[in-house]
Amino acid sequence: MKKISPSTRLKEIITDYQLDQIFPGDCLSQLDLVLYQAGDYICRQGSEQDVIPYFLKGRLKIIHSLENGSDTILEIQEKPGLLGEIELLLDRVCISSVIADQDSLVVQLPAQHFKKRLLFDPTFLRSTAKTLAEKLHQINYLAPANFHYSVKERLATHFLEHCDENGTLKPKMNQLALRFGISYRHLSRVIKQMIDEGLIKREGRVYTILDRKRMGDLSIKHTETTDRKL
Repeated sequence: MKKISPSTRLKEIITDYQLDQIFPGDCLSQLDLVLYQAGDYICRQGSEQDVIPYFLKGRLKIIHSLENGSDTILEIQEKPGLLGEIELLLDRVCISSVIADQDSLVVQLPAQHFKKRLLFDPTFLRSTAKTLAEKLHQINYLAPANFHYSVKERLATHFLEHCDENGTLKPKMNQLALRFGISYRHLSRVIKQMIDEGLIKREGRVYTILDRKRMGDLSIKHTETTDRKL
């Protein structure tokens, strides 16, 4: 972890990320700009959160560890957003760990001095409520998929959602197996099957989608329902 001298860069970040719509005005100048290097913990499961962090850019992995020693990757986060909001609102220790998967930029406030201030600020609470609603919305999509869709279908969905414009991606297979809740060997078998079927190809650690249509047919389709007005 490396604290970066704010100067003019913090002002630019506040503008670029619209942080004035998240934090109250008197807190903005107190934000610390911090670079978390790959492998650094931002939140540690079972520990109190001593900072209130807002993720700007990079890549994070959110991991939950069980008492039997097994880990599950709940999410790979690349989108900016507040971290540890549940623990902040409920005043509890961290339920999961947030680890920088690559060098990641964060702004943060010391919880000891700003927690009470933020919990009574309508701007911060409104932003936090929106963030929590978006995460709950995503969980409502993803949780059923873990039970009702095959690894192959989930893998096709992951490839399509995370590939670049050329259909290529470089996934971390150990992390992907943890996220899917399966063994590395099981994941490797499914990938080999998809390669044999001509859906994807592999060159070293890079995978390329060869047949977007069939991958699309195989992927999970999320259907949203809308409430009808009475």
